Amino acid sequence: MSAELYNIHGWGAPYFTVNSSGNVAEEELDMIIDLSKKLCIRPVIGFRAKLRTKHSGHFGSTSGEKGKFGLTTAQIVRVVKKLQSLGMLDCLQLLHFHIGSMIPSTSLLADGVSEAAQIYCELVRMGANMRVIDIGGGLGIDYNGSKSSDSDVSVGYGLEEYAAAVVEAVQRVCDKRSVKHPVICSESGRAIVSHQSVLVFEAFGGNSSNAATTNAGLSEGVHADYRNLCATAIRGEHDACLLYIEEMKKRCLDEFKEGSLGMEELAGIDGLYDVVRKAVATAEESESVRTYHVNMSVFTSIPDFWGIQQVFPILPIHRLDEKPAVKGVLSDLTCDSDGKVDRFINGESSLPLHEIGDGHKYYLGMFLGGAYQEALGGLHNLFGGPSVVRVSQSDGPQGFAVTSAVSGPSCGDVLRAMQHQPELMFETLKHRAFEHLREDSFLTAEAVTSGLAHTFNNTPYLVVASSQS
Repeated sequence: MSAELYNIHGWGAPYFTVNSSGNVAEEELDMIIDLSKKLCIRPVIGFRAKLRTKHSGHFGSTSGEKGKFGLTTAQIVRVVKKLQSLGMLDCLQLLHFHIGSMIPSTSLLADGVSEAAQIYCELVRMGANMRVIDIGGGLGIDYNGSKSSDSDVSVGYGLEEYAAAVVEAVQRVCDKRSVKHPVICSESGRAIVSHQSVLVFEAFGGNSSNAATTNAGLSEGVHADYRNLCATAIRGEHDACLLYIEEMKKRCLDEFKEGSLGMEELAGIDGLYDVVRKAVATAEESESVRTYHVNMSVFTSIPDFWGIQQVFPILPIHRLDEKPAVKGVLSDLTCDSDGKVDRFINGESSLPLHEIGDGHKYYLGMFLGGAYQEALGGLHNLFGGPSVVRVSQSDGPQGFAVTSAVSGPSCGDVLRAMQHQPELMFETLKHRAFEHLREDSFLTAEAVTSGLAHTFNNTPYLVVASSQS
């Protein structure tokens, strides 16, 4: 086949594109015609078609007859007739469409491309000087490694299979209709840029829910529950154990609210509850899941995780010769209850992690986040973007070279972005601090000024000592 598959970005293509979903289509065409007359040129025109092919995945809402973008069949016919009446039908050369992001299978892809190829051939039959068919985006990423067409975060094909499905579908239709093969372009942004970014962040010591146990200071009712619990445990009646510990915990909470039980005793019952639950749980559930605090913001760096439940590969980037011994979830620096990562690839609710020793750093990496995450990230809880290090391949001994390093926004930058005036805030705080600075204070005016300046100039994220990293 003479068709070639190119990847382009739509904004770089030299076409006036009619790309509508409503009655504005004719208005856009009128604008193109009017501008071409004023410039004394023959425009090269393309339009986006609204295909009827639709996929049912999370990203399929932009496809099908009720999709957001593209011209309907009736609108396409009106555009063709208007261009024909003006003697400009030869200017129509490009057909564009988009089935939806993360197309799950090549069978669905081939179905959509075949529909678009039929439209292309019909345009040729009607007299358009068609040359290019732009298949849009949709080339998916296997985020979870399952290579499954039944998952919203995976696809059942590779790059070669994707290209073959596109070319074969176009070739089959064009050969059947005796139409010259077009140039095929794609706009596979996600597939190109997802791999180009890795988010690296530090994790800090995790905590588990276990606590010390005690039965001192408990009421007779609680002691009765405790005795029943012990008896059922000896008999191996696990379901009864769970019932008694639930009743015991509820009774203690009621007594605490009434003021007849101390906080130490309540904490002891919580610990006992965890021990019992762990003892009778299945082997899969028996391991305590720890919360690791991480030096990043979910809303800034992984907004799709929060917004559309997108999962990304996350794993330690060092200590790879040590087997992880802890199951953990991640909690970010924000004060938002949604600022956590507790869903991982393959449907896991925890992540295999290592113990963090005192004084040792522990870093994790999130991969395949190059598409949309940085652009979508906001300033929620006043956390700006992270620092950026650009790494390129090189012929050196390491195989790579750091070409640039740019610090992330400072606290002052973030405040300024939220329409505050950090310079005025700095002077106001400095003035108030000087008013309360005593002569015998160990703090000097210079130290106060330096400390305030450091606060405004440093990143909102945790840093070591006074450095910004």
